[in-house]
Amino acid sequence: MRSPIRILLVDDHSVVRAGYRRFLEQEPDCQVVGEASSGEEAYALLQTIEPDVVILDVSMPGQGGLSVLRRMKLRWPLLPVLIFSMHDNLPFVVQALRAGANGYITKSSEPESMVKAVRSVVSGVQALSADVASKMALAQSSTLSQPTLGLSAREFEIFRLVAGGKTHEAIAELLNVSVKTVANNHSLIRQKLGISTDIELYRLARDCGAVEAVPA
Repeated sequence: MRSPIRILLVDDHSVVRAGYRRFLEQEPDCQVVGEASSGEEAYALLQTIEPDVVILDVSMPGQGGLSVLRRMKLRWPLLPVLIFSMHDNLPFVVQALRAGANGYITKSSEPESMVKAVRSVVSGVQALSADVASKMALAQSSTLSQPTLGLSAREFEIFRLVAGGKTHEAIAELLNVSVKTVANNHSLIRQKLGISTDIELYRLARDCGAVEAVPA
């Protein structure tokens, strides 16, 4: 009999983790060996447990999911990581895949999609939920401009954090880089996007779903 797939669940909502843990462990080939409520906690857990796959939310407090993903992939390049997110916006999907994600499914998907995706990424096959796959296909056939797709994964994370109102100092601490690095990236991001103010940057981030709209 094959050993069950060892899973690390990373989501800042304990109710979400509990629900999906129960669902996953109904499957005879799935075993949740750890849970984490933040990227930092997940990274620490990976030092002591050896999961076969990480299920990672892309939107968490502290270090964002994309930064955590990139850090995991630098340390454990062969570890499959499945993004599990409320975001179905194309920029999030593209940046997650660029950062090394092996799959991306949305929280609006049927629970069965997660089990199927876990089995796929562990076997080396990319997994996308139906809504994400549809948007990817539409984007590839569309002539519409997607300016944020020209950003690197690191630049997109800084773009998202700046648009969300974080200072250079706060971003530097979250991403473990210097304030100068953040400032240089901030300037480069505005150049790449063809914008001159942070108000424009916020509007673009809001329109592509990278940040929540501020209530009027």
